[in-house]
Amino acid sequence: MSLMQKISKLSFKAKTRWILGLIILFALSVGLIAGGNYYNQFARFTADKTNNIIVLPQVKELPFSLGLDLQGGTQLVYEADVTNIPEADRADAMESARDVIERRVNTFGVSEPVVQVNKGSNGEYRIIAELAGIKDVKEAIKMIGETPILEFKEQDAAGSTTLTPTGEASSTEININTDSLWKNTELTGKYLKRAVLQFAQDGTPEVSLEFNADGAQMFEDITARNVGKPVAIFLDGYVISAPTVNEKITGGKAVISGQFNVDEAKLLVKRLNSGALPVPVSLVSQKTVEASLGAKSINNSLQAGLLGLLLVSVFMIVAYRLPGLLSVLSLFIYGVTMLAIFKAIPVAIALPLIFVMIALIFYTFNEIKIFDSTLALFFAVIGILLFFYALKPVTLSLSGIAGLILSVGMAVDANILIFARTKEELKAGKSVQQSVTDGFKRAWPSIRDGNISSLITCLILMFFGTSSVQGFGTTLFIGISVSLFSAIVITRILSVLVLGEWLEKRKCLLGVKKIKAE
Repeated sequence: MSLMQKISKLSFKAKTRWILGLIILFALSVGLIAGGNYYNQFARFTADKTNNIIVLPQVKELPFSLGLDLQGGTQLVYEADVTNIPEADRADAMESARDVIERRVNTFGVSEPVVQVNKGSNGEYRIIAELAGIKDVKEAIKMIGETPILEFKEQDAAGSTTLTPTGEASSTEININTDSLWKNTELTGKYLKRAVLQFAQDGTPEVSLEFNADGAQMFEDITARNVGKPVAIFLDGYVISAPTVNEKITGGKAVISGQFNVDEAKLLVKRLNSGALPVPVSLVSQKTVEASLGAKSINNSLQAGLLGLLLVSVFMIVAYRLPGLLSVLSLFIYGVTMLAIFKAIPVAIALPLIFVMIALIFYTFNEIKIFDSTLALFFAVIGILLFFYALKPVTLSLSGIAGLILSVGMAVDANILIFARTKEELKAGKSVQQSVTDGFKRAWPSIRDGNISSLITCLILMFFGTSSVQGFGTTLFIGISVSLFSAIVITRILSVLVLGEWLEKRKCLLGVKKIKAE
C-alpha cells in the first residue's frame, strides 16, 4: 500500500493532527533559522548552569543583510568617457553601463545596490554606486573592477605569435603596446556571448571567447582580410595577445592567452561574463557612507513595529475572541517564517521548507474542494520564487521594512475575511465545524483577487523599479506569499482542531451573540 493510500484512509481528525505536527516541525525549523543566535545563547546558558550535564546542539547563525541606510557602506563615483558615442545614443549607453555595474555588484553578493546615472550641466555623465555593508573602499573598487574593454584591432606590422584555425594562440609576449600602431575594428566585447576558463597543453590558463552571431561574422571577416597579418586583442587598452592569422577562422571562437595566473584568468572570465561596459569609466570619487539611521532610530522603529503588532493582536482577540487568538498564533508563525526567508537558507533546508508550504496549501484546497489546475500552477510558481529568494539573503533597507510591515497588515486582512465569513455562517444557524469550512470557501475568492492584484503590483515594482523600490516590492511579494500560507493552512488547521462541538453552546467565544433558528 502506497503512502498516499495510507494517508487517504486516515480519519479527518487523524489527518488534521498529522498536519498540525508538520506545522509545528515547520515552525520550529524557521524559528531556529530566524533566531539561531538566541537559541545558541540559551544552549550555552543551559550548559553552564548544569555543568555540561545538559548540552543542547548548536545551530548555524545566519545574519541579516542590512541596506546602506541601516548599516552604512561605500559610495563610488565614476565618470564616463562618451566622446566617441553619438549624442543620441549616450543616454542608452549610460543606462547599459549602469545595468552592467549593478550585475557585477550582485554577482559578489551585495544585494539591493543603489546605482544611478547623473548628467552634469556641462554634459558629462557620472555613475554613482552605493554598496551596503562594504566599508573598505579598496574592496568595493575591486568588487566592481576596472572597465573590461575588450577590443580586436588590426595593424600593419607582422606579429610574433600564431593563431590556429581553432582560435588558439601561443603565449609569446607582445611588446608593442603603442595604440597608434593599431586601428580599430568593429568587433568589441559588446558581441561577446560568453567567456570560459580553460588550460593549454602546457597547463597555462587561457580564456576562451565565444561571440554571438553578429560577432562571429565580424570575427570571420576580420581574419579573412588579415591572413598573414597580426590581429591584436586589447584588454583595457593594452595588447594581451597579437597572433598572426594563418587562415580565415569561422565559428566565432577565439582564445586569449597571456601572462596571467589562474586567479587572474577567473576574474577576467567573471568580468567579461558580467557584461562589458559600453563606455570607458574612471573612478573620480570614493568615500565611506555612515548609516543614515542610527542604532537608536532602528530600535525605535522596531519598538513601533512591535507595538503595532501588539495592537493588531488585541484588536483581533477583542473583535473575534477565540478565532482572533488563533490568528495571532498564525501571525506569529508568519512573522518567524518571513524573518527566516530574509536570511540565506542552505538549499538542503530551503527546499523541504518550501515544499512543505506548497504541499500543505494543495492539501488544504483539496480538503475544502476548491482545488484545480490553475491554483496548482499559481502556487507552484510562488513556491519556486520563494525557494530562490530563500537561497540568498534579502537586503533589509528602510523601504524593505516598509514592505514587510505592509505585508503584516495584509496577512491580518486575510484572517479578518475568513472570520467575518465564519461569523455570517454561524449567524445563519450552521454548526461550528460547517461554518468554519464554509467561511473559508466564501472568503477565498476575496482573498485570491486581492492578493493576486497585489502580487502583480509587486512584480511590476520588482522588474521596473529602481533599487530601493525593488527592495520594497520584493519584501512585499514575499510577505503576501507567506501570508497566503499562514491564512489558508495554519489558521484553518488551528480552527478545525479548536473550533469544535464544544463551542456549540459557547458561541460567545466566537463573537456571535444571536443565532437564527434553522
